Amino acid sequence: MTDISFIIVNYNSLNYIKDLLKTFEIFNKKSSLFNGSSKKTQSLNYNDINYNDIKYEIIIFDNNSTDGSVQYIEKEVQEKNNIILIKSKTNAGFSKGSNEGAKIAKGKYLVFLNPDAKIIDDNLNSLINFFEEKEKSKEKIGVIGVKNINTDGSLQYSCRSFPSIATQFFESFFLFKIFKKSKIFGSYFMTWWDHENIFEVDWLSGSFMFIKKDVFNQVGGFDENFFMYSEDTDLCLRLKRKGFKNYYYPYYSIIHADSAIAKKNPIIREIGIIKSRRYYFKKNYSDSHAKIISFLYFIGILNRLFLNLILYIFTFKKSYGLKIKLYFNTLKNYF
Repeated sequence: MTDISFIIVNYNSLNYIKDLLKTFEIFNKKSSLFNGSSKKTQSLNYNDINYNDIKYEIIIFDNNSTDGSVQYIEKEVQEKNNIILIKSKTNAGFSKGSNEGAKIAKGKYLVFLNPDAKIIDDNLNSLINFFEEKEKSKEKIGVIGVKNINTDGSLQYSCRSFPSIATQFFESFFLFKIFKKSKIFGSYFMTWWDHENIFEVDWLSGSFMFIKKDVFNQVGGFDENFFMYSEDTDLCLRLKRKGFKNYYYPYYSIIHADSAIAKKNPIIREIGIIKSRRYYFKKNYSDSHAKIISFLYFIGILNRLFLNLILYIFTFKKSYGLKIKLYFNTLKNYF
């Protein structure tokens, strides 16, 4: 029986998917990916890799990539029998791709992993043990997320409180950055906290989401009306409303180049974020909530446009000029 199914949704991320799959290879050759042991496996058959009684598979759903990703993954599939490729004829989005991967997953546990992530820890056993201990104590566990580290080594805020009109206001007027250590203004990104301990949280980033397959199916998986963005928030909210607890687990880490792929087209990214937020609030709260969020986001874009314009006038730095163009085009294309 397969214990863990890693599900990766890929779209034109050739270099990232190469690096990610190499991290699996490095641990396969070096030691157990999961138990931190230096003991090497006796078998080189990828279909039968067993580290401390843990078997895994890697399912990649490709959203009709045109950058050579499919050809590279197909080659990996031929060489390593625990990699499965699903090829979509269209760009179906993150939620659809993740759900399709989950449908064929054989694992007891699912790990939704972004292609721009890198595995750097070999102690996934500790996370599984944490889950099982909680389950033994009769807790209903939903999603577990791990510590995300930026490519420069700094902490990435991967666990957050549920978004609200108040948190959108704090974001639009930069209060969450000015008062990072405030439990009020820093509540959304939880910047008031050091992220060094296990903590029950509202929701966790889709860069790494560990969940029992039965639980994922029980709540209906990701809502496919979210093409990308906010689908992870929505899943965690549905779990919480059904009595499940979501946890941040800092003793397992990944490196995550946050939105590295989406930033290739930052205008589409900004528009995608606000559309997803608007749908999230309309679905889970009310149409009035969605309209207020859209208005506050609009104000936030105007504020960023104005701030970067002032900074550009006084410094003439190219970076501020690029941001002016980004926010202006975002307003033009969406609003």
